[in-house]
Amino acid sequence: MNAPEGEVKFVPRQALSPTPQLYDELVSDSMEKLAKESITFVSIPSGSVIHDNGCGTGAASAAIVSALSAKDITIKGTDTNEEALKIYRKNAAEGAWPAEAVTMDSNGLKYDDNTFSFSIANALLFVLPNDGIDAVKEMHRTLKPGGQAIVNSWAYVPNMPVLEAAAKATRPPGTPLPRAGLEKWSQMDFLRGVVEKGGFQSDNITTYTADVFVTTVELDRYAHMLWSFIGGTTAVGWLESDEENWDGAIEVIKQELRKTDGFQQLADGTCKLKFVANIVVATK
Repeated sequence: MNAPEGEVKFVPRQALSPTPQLYDELVSDSMEKLAKESITFVSIPSGSVIHDNGCGTGAASAAIVSALSAKDITIKGTDTNEEALKIYRKNAAEGAWPAEAVTMDSNGLKYDDNTFSFSIANALLFVLPNDGIDAVKEMHRTLKPGGQAIVNSWAYVPNMPVLEAAAKATRPPGTPLPRAGLEKWSQMDFLRGVVEKGGFQSDNITTYTADVFVTTVELDRYAHMLWSFIGGTTAVGWLESDEENWDGAIEVIKQELRKTDGFQQLADGTCKLKFVANIVVATK
């Protein structure tokens, strides 16, 4: 969810704690909308057993339940973050989802072979080691013959160039950039290649792109959350100078966000951002 590349020894006093609750507020409805767009490319019949792989607090499960509320399905949500799973279970209970949440690593699932009808990895692979290939192998193994894996990544993310601009404006030259190396995931061919390396045959893979419009909180709050959550995720962590330069970084983020493709500031002060998703559906 918020895996830093290095051991962070200093955190600016202004930084918000990167909790699952903050993550949910930061991503707003983006994860659920991403999942909703992704499952439009498959047909999920009654009786399906669905794996929400790396479920977090339940965005993909919520999207599935919302789209398939009249169908008899079963959802198994798995994640390694216990705090996120607590929220997932609360959301499942309140929403009467046909779901359970289990602590489990995507790279080493404890389910038997040929268990699931569908396996969705929503915004997951690009945060895993080995480019998520090990997790895709486990998805392939645990899918029934004819079952389908649904995976995605972002082809366009408005906030990453914004964070890079803030880092360059407020940190010494040569300082590593936040989340450096994610650029490859914007390429559909890279995501498709990961799925192929995970065991799916090329002829059984279909690719799609989709625009995802996300409504966030008020701009100043969003900028603070964004910098708090991702600003320190570099090989060197936070710098002590980040505390002194905090307000400057926030102003750069706000200015740059206003310039992004599709940005809208709504009448109530919240903002709308445009993302573009890469989506791969692979059949076993």
